[in-house]
Amino acid sequence: MEYFCLDHPSDQLILCSCSGCKNIADYLEVNDHGNQEFVCAFHTSSERHASVLPTAVPGIKTRESRAAA
Repeated sequence: MEYFCLDHPSDQLILCSCSGCKNIADYLEVNDHGNQEFVCAFHTSSERHASVLPTAVPGIKTRESRAAA
């Protein structure tokens, strides 16, 4: 599993993809198969602080982006 700190586009916010969670996503988690999930700090399995994580993943396009209501 790899963990990346999210850099939100200026025109949208990406929300946590965990069921029922409405928090803003802080992390992009990518497993060994390339599957990705957007998660908030509460739902991440990362043990590292977000400020030390890379902010970009080469070649991965975000999915399930949702504009804030």
